[in-house]
Amino acid sequence: MEGSKSRQLLEVDQLRWGRMADWAQLVRLPNLFTLLSNCAAATILSVGAIGPWTAIVPIWMVSVLAYWAGMLLNDVADIEEDKRHRPDRPLPSGRVSPALAGHVATGMLMLGPLILLMVAAYHRTIDQLWMMISIAACLLLWISIRLYNSPVKATLLGPGLMGICRALNIAMVGFAVLAVHWGNEFSMAESFPQSLVAYAVAMGVYICGVTTYARREEQLSSSATLVIGTMLQAAGLAMLAGLTFWETGRQVHWFLDPRTYYPILIGLVGLTVLNRAVSGVMRPVSRRVQLAVRHALLSLILLDASVVLMWAGAWYGVAVVILMLPALLGALKFRTT
Repeated sequence: MEGSKSRQLLEVDQLRWGRMADWAQLVRLPNLFTLLSNCAAATILSVGAIGPWTAIVPIWMVSVLAYWAGMLLNDVADIEEDKRHRPDRPLPSGRVSPALAGHVATGMLMLGPLILLMVAAYHRTIDQLWMMISIAACLLLWISIRLYNSPVKATLLGPGLMGICRALNIAMVGFAVLAVHWGNEFSMAESFPQSLVAYAVAMGVYICGVTTYARREEQLSSSATLVIGTMLQAAGLAMLAGLTFWETGRQVHWFLDPRTYYPILIGLVGLTVLNRAVSGVMRPVSRRVQLAVRHALLSLILLDASVVLMWAGAWYGVAVVILMLPALLGALKFRTT
């Protein structure tokens, strides 16, 4: 008996790093490209272009690290459930130590504010107010990620927290880029990006809907839950289609008609998402629900490409659409949910 306990303690103390493929699975690698498209849209909505790269690369990296930390902590929190439903995943299978995954996630979260401060130190003419708002969003994101990956996740607040995490991530990127780009040349009234805030809220509602829809994706889902998730996704899409109405304080050159072609473009992408979602509602088996969730997540790239096309033109839009290629290839090998 003592020998058995000693072996169990030894296994707990061992830190198994696993392989790169295990970490790619833990962080849901295909979803990285949906996050990058979010970052591109947030940047374009803030300043109308992508640059300078000395700011864009570290700011976007903060977003990626926060997202990956959330994915790691999600698997750590769900390890007992995964042992029953997904025993082949890296943590329940023992290929990667849960303690190690948790420590790596904590390190990623701690790096976020430090990197933003380094950006502020390097670009000395930044607007301090916008950067303070970005750092505040980063810290709130940290708290939200921790709250989500706790017992709160299993409550009705769980999907809302996930949506808040996505909205805060977008706001963090947008305001940090705005701080670097504008410096101290413009007042808050002249540079406040209403459309960025509206975009963050729209994406937050959309992701809240996707999370609600996916709550029981490994089992026979509740039709009522799927309907609520579908309605929230539709609400997020509607808010995204009306994004141009929030551009009231800045001069913007539209690359599509803001009253017709842009809403139609969002609507076309949105219809494919809602079609998949309704298919799951009609027959709430695990496979259909998982396909609907994956489609909703990957469609973020096309939705973001539509936003970027509207605010920055075709070349920027095409660049975002290209992110679909690695996302789809990654989805063939790694789970997106």
